[in-house]
Amino acid sequence: MKKRFLSVLIAGVSGICILTGCQKAPEVSENSDVTHAKSSLEGEVEYIVAEESYENTAASGGRYDALVGTEENGIWICAEVPEASQTVPALTLRERDDWDVKKLKDLLDSEGGNVQDITAEYLAQREKELSEMDEEDKPGEWLNFGDDSLMMLSDGQKEASFARNTCASYVDETLKKNCDAIYKKAPEIDVIRNSEAASKTFLISRAKEILLEKLAVLDITEISISEIFYYELDGIKFYEFVFTPSFEKIGVASEFGQLKLGEVHPRGTAWITEDGMAMMSLEDYCGEIAEQSENGKVLTFPQVTDILEKYLKNNTLCGGSKTKLTRAELVYYPAFREPELILTPAWHIYIPLREMTEALESDDRAWKEAVAKGAAWNIYIDAVTGELIKVE
Repeated sequence: MKKRFLSVLIAGVSGICILTGCQKAPEVSENSDVTHAKSSLEGEVEYIVAEESYENTAASGGRYDALVGTEENGIWICAEVPEASQTVPALTLRERDDWDVKKLKDLLDSEGGNVQDITAEYLAQREKELSEMDEEDKPGEWLNFGDDSLMMLSDGQKEASFARNTCASYVDETLKKNCDAIYKKAPEIDVIRNSEAASKTFLISRAKEILLEKLAVLDITEISISEIFYYELDGIKFYEFVFTPSFEKIGVASEFGQLKLGEVHPRGTAWITEDGMAMMSLEDYCGEIAEQSENGKVLTFPQVTDILEKYLKNNTLCGGSKTKLTRAELVYYPAFREPELILTPAWHIYIPLREMTEALESDDRAWKEAVAKGAAWNIYIDAVTGELIKVE
């Protein structure tokens, strides 16, 4: 994705967290043995969550196109709402304990057999590069999910690695070189937004099969694909997939907007050619399920919109009634609690960062005014409790 870094930068400048606002006189409530002030808003949200009349609302998906709130402070949701599970657990992930050299060799899948451990060589080169950097150019410290382990193997053409027991990578240098040759030259086709532009001979379904065959080595059988791009030039063609892990058909959040220190974002990318996998990278991705909570009852989408209306009325949330949020999905939102990654089920209502960036670059007056006002464009709301998890 050629605009990804620009988009993240723009989001970092314009994304505003709106989790504060006017609160009415509080009541006292107990939560996990900790006494805190309970506002009337909390009581209203709890009432909607517990309201039995919503139980008769079908969980099946459908088109939603309506203004939540008011013209002065409202959110225009215009999106396909997916079918949602009635109940879902929260998950706790820890780093894997079954990744070894044999598993890494299976990922490498070398035909030549002359496989070398290049871990020490890589670390020495990395240390040399860092020592030659100016202090201000050195990468900052980010929290990582997993331990400090690293294994790297190479057969001269292919390279594979395991890092922190939560990350994995694979590169076929020959295939990747072909992709690199056209990556910045070929038109970038967003296949999800323009499916007709995909290759008629190299099908997306075949590319996904190639990806899943490689992931199966890591015991990963289920993924959620958030972006697909297609490139073709000079007889070379390949797909770029952006994906996350998926648990019982619920994917992990992939649209985060502004990246913050201390957050962990599971993410997978892959370049896939007709001849096989050119490149694959999995970041903070491969933890094992260490704990699973009891299933919580998932809020129906009408409950979610009613709860959002309460937040808007209370000025906890700022909306833009003339700008559309075009996506709605049920996902797992990741929160790092060292040494574990907690996945909380959440309703995600948003406009993709790429689409918002394009609107701003095209001088879309409505979006410019909404951003200046601090209107929400990326909302995560706990799918069981109705609490706001993240708003930008």
